[in-house]
Amino acid sequence: MPGKSKTARYAAIARELDIPVPFDLVEFTARLERRRSRPIMLRPFTAAAGMPSGLWIGTDTADYIYYELGTTPFHGALIVLHEIAHMLLNHRGMRGWEGFASQLTPDVHPSLVRLILGRFGYAEPEEREAETLASLMLAGAFT
Repeated sequence: MPGKSKTARYAAIARELDIPVPFDLVEFTARLERRRSRPIMLRPFTAAAGMPSGLWIGTDTADYIYYELGTTPFHGALIVLHEIAHMLLNHRGMRGWEGFASQLTPDVHPSLVRLILGRFGYAEPEEREAETLASLMLAGAFT
């Protein structure tokens, strides 16, 4: 779990966002696109065993967020918010998923992919940080 000062920082980030009440993922994403001046493409997919339940692929021109189709709408929204949290926290990404990314985004040349982040669990600090911010964003939709 992130330290108290980090959690306070994440809460401040969540408060600065224009979160619609009641929460609407499509509307929230549209507002964030306008704020960041770049498109966010939401793409449901069915994850195979050993694959992440969510994935953020950043290119020079857009952000692609893939989220598990075979889950509840609430959990799907939390997966998307987790990937958005990675974006907002400027997390760097991982290597080795370029082949998987090219399967998901055949229209995007692999050389244009700037970063890839997947949602596997919480062993890495960046994953815990993203989950904390995602939870705070969702909590902000109900206050």
